[in-house]
Amino acid sequence: MAIDSRVIREAAQLILNEVAADHRYGHTSHLQVRVAGETIVDEHLRGPMINNVFSITKSVLASALGVLAADDLLPPLDTPVADVLPVLRETPARSHTWRHLLTMTRGARDDGPWEIDAVSARPSGHVVHIANAPQLHPPGTRFGYENGGAHLVSAAASEILGEPVSDYAAGRLLAPIGVSSLDWPTDPEGYPTGSHGLRLSADALGALGQLWLDHGRVAGRPLLDPPFFAEMTRPQSAGGPPEGVPYGYLTWTPTPMILAGGWAGQHLLVVPAAAAVVVTTGDPGYEAGPPPSDQLPGDWRPALDLVRRHLLPVLQL
Repeated sequence: MAIDSRVIREAAQLILNEVAADHRYGHTSHLQVRVAGETIVDEHLRGPMINNVFSITKSVLASALGVLAADDLLPPLDTPVADVLPVLRETPARSHTWRHLLTMTRGARDDGPWEIDAVSARPSGHVVHIANAPQLHPPGTRFGYENGGAHLVSAAASEILGEPVSDYAAGRLLAPIGVSSLDWPTDPEGYPTGSHGLRLSADALGALGQLWLDHGRVAGRPLLDPPFFAEMTRPQSAGGPPEGVPYGYLTWTPTPMILAGGWAGQHLLVVPAAAAVVVTTGDPGYEAGPPPSDQLPGDWRPALDLVRRHLLPVLQL
C-alpha cells in the first residue's frame, strides 16, 4: 500500500517544529525524504548546501569498493591489505585483511596519537602511522568503531587503481547516479581521507540512498557488485557505539534498514519496506584547526532522533 505523501509531510513538519524549538537540534541543516523515487520533503534550514558529511565518507568509500568489485578489481576480502599496500608489511597491520578493515574488526588502537584529529594534524605519513597503531585484540575478533582502518582501505584501493579512489568514485559511482561534483580531501601523500571529510549535498546523499534502495542498480543494471552489496548491507557483527546498531561493511545495518552516519547529525537512512530514503545533515560550525573546533552545544542531538520518533512510525506502518 502506498503511503500518503500528506502524512509524510505532516510527520516531517513535526520534525522541523522540534528542530526550531529545541536548541539541541538547532544545528540541523537539511531534511530530505524520498519515497518511491519521488522527493516528498526537501527543506534546507541553515548552513551551506554542500557540507562535510564526516563519517558518511566511509559508506561512500564502501560503495566505491562495490563498483571496484563489479569491475573485477577488488582482491579477495580475506587477503591482507599489505599485499597491495607494501608499507604495511613491517607494521602491526601486516595481517589486517580487507574484511577486517571493512567490518571494523582490525583490533588496533584508535585513540591518543592514533585518534583521527591527531593523525590529521601530522605533516606526513598518515598511512604508516595508522598502520603502526598497537594491536589490542586479535584481528577479526571484536567490533570497535574507529577511523584508521577506513583510511587504509582508501589508500589500498588507490594503489590498486593507480589513481585516487576519489577520482574513480566520481566517474564510476557518483556520475551514474547524477552527482556531478565531488570534494574529497586527501592526506599529505595524496590518498583520499577514508574516514571523513567528503563534502556532498543532501541531494547527492539522497541519490546514493536511492542506489542502495535499488540494490546497487541503475536503470536495472548492477553498478555495485551484487554479492558485495548484499554483504555490505547485512550485519557482519552486532556493532556498537556510536549508532548502537549492527554493522556491515563501513555501513550500519539496523535490519531491515541501511544507515550511514556521521558526526553532528549527518545521516542517510534507507527504509526498503517503504521504498524510502531519508537524509538529515548538520552544520556544526566545524573548523579543522589544529586544534579542531565547532559551535555545537554540549548536549546536541542528531535529527535522526526526531526521524525515529515522528517519521519512521509512518514509514513502517
